[in-house]
Amino acid sequence: MSVGSLVNDADVVPFVTEDALDAYGYVMAAGSAAGKVKKAPAGASKNSIIGVAFTDTKDMDGNAKSNVPVGVVVKRGVIVLLKLAPDNQAVSYGAPLCVDSATAGTVDYRDGTNETGDVIAIALEDKPANDGGHVKALLL
Repeated sequence: MSVGSLVNDADVVPFVTEDALDAYGYVMAAGSAAGKVKKAPAGASKNSIIGVAFTDTKDMDGNAKSNVPVGVVVKRGVIVLLKLAPDNQAVSYGAPLCVDSATAGTVDYRDGTNETGDVIAIALEDKPANDGGHVKALLL
């Protein structure tokens, strides 16, 4: 009797992040070894993305640490809060979002001119230009 091929059906999976995360919502890509992730490189393709950081990696003193455990939302079709690029373009409800071409792990409005990366999410709220905060989005 076979048991199937499902290894982990959790929506949030633990990894070790190679980057210090000062906030939740960074887009994460495969790291340098099994079980590791890092901020998705600027302009990363949809196929290289593992998921979205569920938490930051700050210690009790508020300092973001690298090489520590972090939960990563790996399920697609869920609503997440994504970290916007510090100099993001204005985002409107329903706008396509991609990994920012300049700042690793962040997203921006995919307008086809300034940002041309793969669409990874759809914005579910409006955000003004240069907000740099978080945007609620449907992860594709």
